[in-house]
Formats: sequence, structure tokens, C-alpha cells
Amino acid sequence: MKLLRGLLFCLLLTKTAASQSLSLQAFETQFLKNNFTLIAEQFNIDASKAAITQARLWENPFFSAEFNAFHPQPARFFDAGRGGEKALAIQQLIYLGGKKKKEVELARTNAAAAELAFWDVLRNLRFQLRSGFFDVYYTTLSAAALGKQLNNLDTLVQAYNLQAQKGNISLKDVVRLQALYLDLRNEHTSLLNSIAEEQNKLNVLVGMLSPFLPAPDEKELTAYDKPLPLSVEGLLTTALSNRPDYLLAEKTGEAARRNLQWQRSLAVPDLSLGASYDQRGGAFNNQVNLTVGIPVRLWNRNQGNIRIAAIRINQTATEKELLSLQVKSDVTTAYRKYGIASSNYAALRADTYKNFEIVYQGVYQNFQKRNISIIEFTDFMESYYKSIIRFNETKNLLIQSSEQINYATGTTIF
Repeated sequence: MKLLRGLLFCLLLTKTAASQSLSLQAFETQFLKNNFTLIAEQFNIDASKAAITQARLWENPFFSAEFNAFHPQPARFFDAGRGGEKALAIQQLIYLGGKKKKEVELARTNAAAAELAFWDVLRNLRFQLRSGFFDVYYTTLSAAALGKQLNNLDTLVQAYNLQAQKGNISLKDVVRLQALYLDLRNEHTSLLNSIAEEQNKLNVLVGMLSPFLPAPDEKELTAYDKPLPLSVEGLLTTALSNRPDYLLAEKTGEAARRNLQWQRSLAVPDLSLGASYDQRGGAFNNQVNLTVGIPVRLWNRNQGNIRIAAIRINQTATEKELLSLQVKSDVTTAYRKYGIASSNYAALRADTYKNFEIVYQGVYQNFQKRNISIIEFTDFMESYYKSIIRFNETKNLLIQSSEQINYATGTTIF
């Protein structure tokens, strides 16, 4: 059991062959290179750009040929020579009403929307990655501190067991220490499980199989210590100018308007222009004709698609208003949470953690010397490990709320 805890402790504190220490920047680099969702979204961008190319293309010319199958006088099959019959024709569809131009404009708008969709996916995944990275980091610090306490407690429990067997101390003191040890062990196991679950999510994000050890450098940690440079109104303005989901809603509305223009242009009939040659079947031999055709739009004037496109404009406008309200709510909530987390973090003294360690060592040594009672020792230990966890949680919450600001505004403020 002691060996197992030691191995777990080493996993949390040292770089092993099965894991690697990564700074936040290195972790994000892996993410941008290996994330499968981003790669799939990139294909959408490529496909939408290919749609622009397709929209520029005109219909291919249509060529037809007619040859004599049987000439009764004289009886000959496939008589297409000088005295026989053959007819040739070619036609080209000519778009009217600016269809091609409007179709290309719509395709370009859809391509821009695909890029914005990519950036919105990146915004969401990057938020998951950064918040998860620091969750693992601070939970690891708490688990490491508890692992150290477990090692010390294990030594004490073994010593007290030996003394109880000799009759030097009461068995209830041993039981009390063992109860504290079990509480700490359960808390430690819960932290390790939380780390494993979060690491699994992060490994999927960056396409890694082996676990990693978060190792943010000093610059990455202190980036969150600076005060928020914008008011809530400034954050809202920033969000409406930068959030890709809101910009995507605007671009979707633009695409709806362009689609309506395109659908209206489809109601304009197109012209078929061509030429034909008839060797013997026309009014005279070797007849050359100009062919012109245009559909008569009596029933189908694309009314349904035009109506659908018009409704879609109203729909996208409503969706944009709803998203605008969501953006305002996100920014306001993130700002409020940041204020609370920043206030709690400011209440922490710089030497708080150091003082925890000094007091812990003093209490631990005095208990070994029998200068304090077991009740005082166990009460302190329970308070100590909870304080360590809360201390790390307070620092983590500041980072999480700062990342929420980044996420809500669609920018990197911290």
C-alpha cells in the first residue's frame, strides 16, 4: 500500500517514461496540430471554396447528331454519305437575370460562413483545453500535497500500531489516526480520479494517447494576475465585434439575403442558343440553321423557393437577435464571476501556502514528540488538507473565470 502511494506520488511530481510535462503553449501547439474536430472543420472550408469554383462554371454545350438508318432507294443501311442524310446540332444554355453572378456571391458568402464556423469551433475547443489544463494542474498540486500527508500518516499509523501492541498507548488513538488516514485516502483517490477523467478529455482534444503532466511556466501563470482592462460595456462591444458565432449569425443573414436574390433570378427564363446542320432533310440541301429556345414560365416561376428564401431572412434575423441576447448574458455572467473570483484571490496572502507548510511541519513534529494531543492533531490535519484544496481551488477559479471572459468575448484578454 505504501509502495502504491509512492508510485502515485511520483506520477504527480516527476516526469516519467509514460507521461510528459507540457507547458500551456506546447499543449496548445499539439492541439492545433492534432485535433480531429478542427481537421474535419477545415475540410468544410475547403469544400465551400470548391463550391465557389463550381458556381462559376457554365453548363456544358449540348451536341446531337442524326444519321440515316435505312435508305429504301437504293436499299442501303446507314447511308450518311453524299447522297444520304445526316443532321448535326449544338446548343448552349445562356443564363439570364444575373444568375451566375448571384450564385457566385452566395457561394462566397457561404465560404466565409464556413470559416467563421471553424473559428467558433476553435473558440469552444480552446476554452475546454485551457480550462481543463489548469484544472488538472491545480488538482495535481492538491493531490501531491495529500500524497505527502498520506505518507506521513502511514508512518504514524504503523508506529502507533506497534506502541498499541506493546500497551503503551490506547487503541482508540490508533483507530482515530486510521480514520483520518481513510478520510485522506478517499479524498486523494477522488482527486486522482478527477485528474484521470480530465486528462482523458484533454488527450482526445490533442490527439494524445499517453497521460501528460501540466507544467505552466511563470509567465503563463502570472498572465491571470493582471486586472481586467475593460468594463462590462467594453467587454460587450468586444464580444459583438469578435465572437465568431455572432459574426456567423450576421454572415448567415447575409447568405439568406443573397439566396433570395439568387432565387428571384432563377425565375427569369434562360436562353438556349445553338446551330444545326441538315444535309437533306430540310427545305433544301445542306441547310444551316440558328436555333433559339426559351421556356415559357406559365406555372413554375420558382414561387415556392422565393417564398422559402424570404422566410429564411426573417428567421436568421430572429436568430441573430436571440444570439445577441445570449452574448450579452454570457459577458455579464462572466464579468460577475470574474469579480467574485478576483476578490477571493486578492484575499489570499502571498505567503499563505508557505505559512501552511510551516505550521504543518510544526504540528507534525510536536505530535511526534507527544507535545499535542491526538485530537488536536487530527483536527488540524483535517483543517489543513481542506485548506490546501481550497487554496488551490481559489487560484484555479481565478483562471477559470478569466478564461470565461476570453470565451465570452471571443478574444484573448488574459
